[in-house]
Amino acid sequence: MNQLLPGFIGLAIGLLLGLLSYPAWRTTFRRWRDGRLTDILQRSDNLPVQLGNRYFRGINYLLNEQPDKALEVFLQLADVTPDTVDTHLALGNLFRRRGEMDNAIRCHQNIIENEELSDKTRQAATLELGEDYLRAGLLDRAEELFTSLADQKILTGVALQRLLEIFQQEKEWLHAAQAARQHEKISGESNHRLIAHFYCQLAEEQRALAATDQALELLDKAAAADPDCARISIIRAEMSADQKQYAQVIAYYRQALDIDANCFPLVIDALIEAYRNIDAAEDALQLIQDWLQQHSNTSAVIHLLSLCEQLDRMELLAEVLDKQMDEHPTAGKMYALLRLRESSADTADADIIGMLKPLLEKLLQRRDGYQCRICGLAGQTHHWHCPSCRHWDSTEPVSGSLGE
Repeated sequence: MNQLLPGFIGLAIGLLLGLLSYPAWRTTFRRWRDGRLTDILQRSDNLPVQLGNRYFRGINYLLNEQPDKALEVFLQLADVTPDTVDTHLALGNLFRRRGEMDNAIRCHQNIIENEELSDKTRQAATLELGEDYLRAGLLDRAEELFTSLADQKILTGVALQRLLEIFQQEKEWLHAAQAARQHEKISGESNHRLIAHFYCQLAEEQRALAATDQALELLDKAAAADPDCARISIIRAEMSADQKQYAQVIAYYRQALDIDANCFPLVIDALIEAYRNIDAAEDALQLIQDWLQQHSNTSAVIHLLSLCEQLDRMELLAEVLDKQMDEHPTAGKMYALLRLRESSADTADADIIGMLKPLLEKLLQRRDGYQCRICGLAGQTHHWHCPSCRHWDSTEPVSGSLGE
């Protein structure tokens, strides 16, 4: 093949990548192309006639902003050789970004199958092929390639990172924990929080099967990986509730709150229920009162309202709300205040309260309780593993006038 051809094709593919990837780049491209076209024409004099004609056909497509047709021309123009392999890798990656996975896979497979290329080059293509399979949802094939690379200690860090992603998608939590440990050793990055969650996932599965001893062993492994994971204490509390061991339930839930205050709206209902089961509602009331001295949770105020009504302690609610509304007013606290004033209101105020209370009730029912701090996914359900961005421990209670 003419020695100039790889350079021409590389130049053309570079233009193509920019044209496809960055629409705003087209204006710059139009300004640039007129100055560069003369240089391209001069250098092309040394190309064979047949190749030169095909090359210029591709360039013409580029100049007319027809990248799909230009791509077809350049694919046919260059065989995979040490001189053109970078171009084919770029083409394969371009196909993957465009979602044309069959073409991407074919490009990278052609490189791997060419025994004239160096091992390093074919290994790089193997990594790219694994990325193609992963993007195409062919997880088994991707897993096979990345496992092969990791076993051969080739591009190990990247291969293990991809295996970690695959095992999480497949819900293979034990394999995910093993891959996380290996990646931790290679990269020096801490994966202790991930590993703890993987063991918690396994513990939840065993709990669902009523395999209590196995679940507890897995929770011990989770605690060994990350003793500051509040989820471990929450699962232990739930398992204790299954056994009606309410003192342990209370201890574990309070332990979770000590680790992570954001757990409050997640555990408070079950925690109050545990206090009720041992006839200690006053202790639950004291817990919430103490909590509100350090935190301004809307959910805590709502539960305080409920407990004060049950225990006939509305004067305590009035005292708390007086301070809370000054420091951090929210819709939930306003609702509690309306409930407090409802019984003692005169006719005019009662009418106003009667109109406002149902509106606030609907507002509180529709509010988002949790939001992912990474991607912003919001909803009323807490997720340990965000279903959108797939980060762990990123879901937090919503703050603000409609949140906590």
